[in-house]
Formats: sequence, C-alpha cells, structure tokens
Amino acid sequence: MKTLAASAAAFALLFSASALAEDELTVRVPATGSYKMDRNEFRDYAYTYELSNGKSIHFSQFRKQFYTQLEGEQRAELYPLAERVLMTAAGTRIEFSHDGAGVTIRNYEKLPMALAPAGSNITVVASR
Repeated sequence: MKTLAASAAAFALLFSASALAEDELTVRVPATGSYKMDRNEFRDYAYTYELSNGKSIHFSQFRKQFYTQLEGEQRAELYPLAERVLMTAAGTRIEFSHDGAGVTIRNYEKLPMALAPAGSNITVVASR
C-alpha cells in the first residue's frame, strides 16, 4: 500500500513538473521574505538616475513597497533580494553601489516600460 501511495505521489509530481515546463508564460516572482530591506537602506537609492542609454529612471518607496519608473512611464514594483539588490517580477535585476551613487540594471528590456527587443539581455548603468 505504501508503494502505491509513493508511486501515485511521484506520478503527480512528475506530471505537474512537465506541465510547468511546457508553460512559456510563467513569470518567476522573487520569494518575499528572502531579504528584508530596511526603509532607511532604500532611502540611499530613492533618487533619479541618468542611464547610459540617455533615459532617466527614478526609484521611490511607499510604505514597505519599493518602485522604479522610467520618465513618463508607469512604475514597476521592486522586490529586495539582498543588500543593494532588487528585482522586478519580470526579472529585471537592479544593483546599487555601496553609497547609492550608481546603479546597474540587468535585463533592462524586461522593465514593463522599456522599449527593447525581448531576450536582448540589455545592461545599463547609471549615476545620480
């Protein structure tokens, strides 16, 4: 009986894994709670930065949520991953320098407001 239950559980796990593998629209959202960014820490980054591609990007916070926004576009929520590192739900990774004077944005094209070909893996850097 235990073998039957174990086989059924393994089959269910295998079936759900294969169904997920076929779903190309799955978006990975960083796990909340992996790193708790203090509001005071984010204040070092809450500025407007001039990007290397000529655009400007602003970082802000409202209560315990953090956001980024390209000039004239909608904002996107940011999720803290580690000290000085945040990510959007779509996979744009943002890393600030120690003093917050500079920022590197990887997968820039995944920002909801960025106009770039998908899959480009664009990295931009910025300073205040």
